[in-house]
Amino acid sequence: MNLNLAGKKALITGASKGIGLAIAKRFAIEGCSVIFVARSEDDLKKAQRDILATNQNVAVDYRVADLSNTSEVNALAKEQRDIDILVNNAGTNIPEPFEKIQQKSMNYIVDLNLKAAFNVAQLVVKKMLKNKKRGGSIINMSSQLGHVGMPGRNVYNMTKFGI
Repeated sequence: MNLNLAGKKALITGASKGIGLAIAKRFAIEGCSVIFVARSEDDLKKAQRDILATNQNVAVDYRVADLSNTSEVNALAKEQRDIDILVNNAGTNIPEPFEKIQQKSMNYIVDLNLKAAFNVAQLVVKKMLKNKKRGGSIINMSSQLGHVGMPGRNVYNMTKFGI
C-alpha cells in the first residue's frame, strides 16, 4: 500500500505507544518525516528507535509535552514550521462509575481528549493555511465508545463522542 507521503511532515500526538506509534511507523515507512508527542521521554526515546528501524532516511523527532497544558501546546505549535498532517491521537481514560466520577478525573479527561485535540488542531491549521501550496490533513482519533458507550467509562464516552 502506497500512502504517497514522501516528503510530507506529520505531527502525531500520543505516539509513544499503541495506535499512535503504529501510525508513526507506517508514516515513516511511507517516507513521511514525523514529530511525535507524548508525556514520557523514556517512552518517546524507545519509540524513536522503533520508528527509525523502519526507515532511517526520514526525520524522526519527538517532543515531551502534556497536551492538557495549554502553554505546552502553544510552545509545541510555535516551534513547528510546516506541518502537512496532524494526527490527534493523544487521549486517556480513567474508568469510574458514573455516581463516583471525581471532578479532577473528569477535568483531566476533557482537557486532554477534547480541549487538547481542538487546541492542537487550531494551532496547526494556522500553519497549514499560511502554506497554501501544501495544504494539509487533520486526523482526529475517536473510539467506538464514542458511538456505543460502555459502563464505567462515562467521561471517556462523552469525549470520544465529542470528537
